[in-house]
Amino acid sequence: MRRPAPGTLQDIKHPGPRADDRRPHVPCHAEAATIEFGANAPLLDALGSWAGRNGYSSAVFDLTGLELGPFDYVMPDRATDDRHVAWYSDTRSSGGACMSDGVAILGHRNGHWFAHIHAFWEDAGTGHLAHLLPDTLVASTCSRISGYGLKGAKFEVAPDPETEFSLFRVKPDAASWTGGEPNALIATLAPFEDLQRSVEDLSSKLNADTCAVYGVGSLAGARFAEAPPMTALISEIFVNSPDLPKKGRVSNLPVRAVDLDGGLHEGRILAGEGPTLITCELLLIRTVAPA
Repeated sequence: MRRPAPGTLQDIKHPGPRADDRRPHVPCHAEAATIEFGANAPLLDALGSWAGRNGYSSAVFDLTGLELGPFDYVMPDRATDDRHVAWYSDTRSSGGACMSDGVAILGHRNGHWFAHIHAFWEDAGTGHLAHLLPDTLVASTCSRISGYGLKGAKFEVAPDPETEFSLFRVKPDAASWTGGEPNALIATLAPFEDLQRSVEDLSSKLNADTCAVYGVGSLAGARFAEAPPMTALISEIFVNSPDLPKKGRVSNLPVRAVDLDGGLHEGRILAGEGPTLITCELLLIRTVAPA
């Protein structure tokens, strides 16, 4: 039995104590890379092996063009208990597809590589956006994707007292730090933190005139600059934006989302109109420093 979906933001009540730090972030160094792997390669193993060989503590990947064999996924859904504000649907399966867009965040869980993946694909002309289950992903052909290896900071799964989910948290990683000035940061957003305003704030901490932003997470509804609003308050989203100007006033962030009814949404999110539901996990990279 699933609980009714929240009708207003005031209906969303997280079970634990409110975290003091609403936008924790850690500076790091991001190195652009292209990753190649063969047909029938389990994706999580391939990405983890690549990161380990190159001394990266975590990584973020653009999944555009990735060809996958049959895989499993889940959708956003209503909670199944009286503690969490949302949950996942029952597991669904795809016969395989080419990812049109998507983001994977590679980090650690219980001492092993783990990935949080949201992606968009089409099947017989119908679009799908979902949370992909990493252990089920296998490349169907020889594949090449782009990404960023991270040094000096990492994503690591840990219990989050506020939401009572186990989530990626950001932590320093001295073992992988190679010195020099950081050119990036990783961050997570607490519930109700506005996505657009948070990215603006984080970009100023990065001292960036122009930055790239990648991330996955969930929003409690959203309004867009030139698209209909997402009125459902349970969703999954990702951000895959390689170039956003400008320091202090970052251009409206392009977001893809799916709501609990399977409705697809895409647009540039308005400041103050995209509250985080559970978390958003972000990588910001300085692409142009102030003159």
